[in-house]
Formats: sequence, structure tokens, C-alpha cells
Amino acid sequence: MYPIRSIIVSSAFSVLLLAGNAGAASKAETDDATAKLATAASPMKATALEKLYAGHTWKWKTGGGFFSDDQKKFAAWSRKGAAWSYGEGRWYATNAGKLCLRALWSSKEGGSGAVTCFLHREKDGVIYQKPNLGGSWYVFRHNPAQEGDEALKLVEGDRVSKEVSRLKGNR
Repeated sequence: MYPIRSIIVSSAFSVLLLAGNAGAASKAETDDATAKLATAASPMKATALEKLYAGHTWKWKTGGGFFSDDQKKFAAWSRKGAAWSYGEGRWYATNAGKLCLRALWSSKEGGSGAVTCFLHREKDGVIYQKPNLGGSWYVFRHNPAQEGDEALKLVEGDRVSKEVSRLKGNR
């Protein structure tokens, strides 16, 4: 049962993170053009990814995730209606442009571990991102940044730990 729950939680997490981008690149032509630009870009270095994410909360429509700069701890929560979950673990970045979140996700029904990774490439200040498994490349941040860029949802500070603590009390 836990492997199925892990797959469900990991898939749900990926959907939550990408929810804001579904309409941004809905045409096949746009997807193809963005994929070509992303392929021509260079993978971001670990130090650049750490600078981008460390000490920031990635706000989602139904929650958020905090990337601590203290020992790279990761905490997140999500809620849709009465269903909720929270995750705690660690995050790391590689010189191949990969950002990964390794967390134990918990809810009323129990918990399971999941690793979710995103690939990042950059060229001329434009950052492209896609889920490591499946999904399409999209512009994470334009240069200069534009309204609707997913990177604008990275805000300074911890905006999740209080809610994670509250949800832990409900378990």
C-alpha cells in the first residue's frame, strides 16, 4: 500500500507545483519552441540553484514549500478542501541543474516518502524548468521577470512551518 501512496503523493506534489503553469504554455507550438530554447540553454549550477531557492518559500495555490538555508531542510504543506498533507525532509541541488526534494509526506491516512526533482536550465538570464520525470519545459523566469513567472512565487522567508506544525497536531 505504501508504494502506491508514495506514487500518488509524488504525483500530487508535482501537479501542485505546476498548477500555475498549465495555461501558460498550452499550445504544442509554444511547448516545442520552449523545449528547443531550453535544450540550447545550459544546466544551472548547484550554487545558482541554492541562491535561487535557499531561504525562500515557493507559494502554491494550495500551500507552499520552504527551502531552508540551514542544513537544507525542506518543509511543505498542501490542502484542498478537507484533504491536507505536510512534508518534511531535505532538499539538494546538483551541477546538472537538478533540484530535488526528499520528504516524508503525512496526512490523516498515514505517510510515505517521496523524492521529487526539477530540472533547470538558463540562458541569457532566462530560466527554464521542468519536472525530472515527465512534464514539459516552461519558462520559470523571463529576463526581465514577467507577471505570471513561476519564479515570482518564490518569496523570502519561512511561510510554511507554522502551518506544518498545526497540521502535525491534527494527525
